[in-house]
Amino acid sequence: MTKLLKPVLLIAALGCLSQVAQAQMSAPSITSGLPNVSSMTAGNAAGVLQYCMKNKLVSSSSAGAVLDGLGKKPDLTKSADYATGQSGKILTGSGKGTSIAGMQPYLKSQTCNMVLKQAKHFL
Repeated sequence: MTKLLKPVLLIAALGCLSQVAQAQMSAPSITSGLPNVSSMTAGNAAGVLQYCMKNKLVSSSSAGAVLDGLGKKPDLTKSADYATGQSGKILTGSGKGTSIAGMQPYLKSQTCNMVLKQAKHFL
């Protein structure tokens, strides 16, 4: 009886392992939780960078240099997009926004770094 039990247990164990592996392969990637920042406005990017610096989610020296450059653009800090960004909300081209505060902790600094990279394009 034990001779038959070992192969059955082995087959059952292998079946469980393949289900675990399949579940891991179908899990969403980390990047799927990140917002698309490519359509941000310069004002929103500057405001979000302010939020990120205030909450220590991005290097203040890197973000500060970019903010200094963006600050030279007329009326940028007076825009509604800037104020929205200061509250930590990223405005995307689809009319929807993504709040950094509502993100998983491991995504917050990644998002801020993405915004910093995008903001450099406005300089």
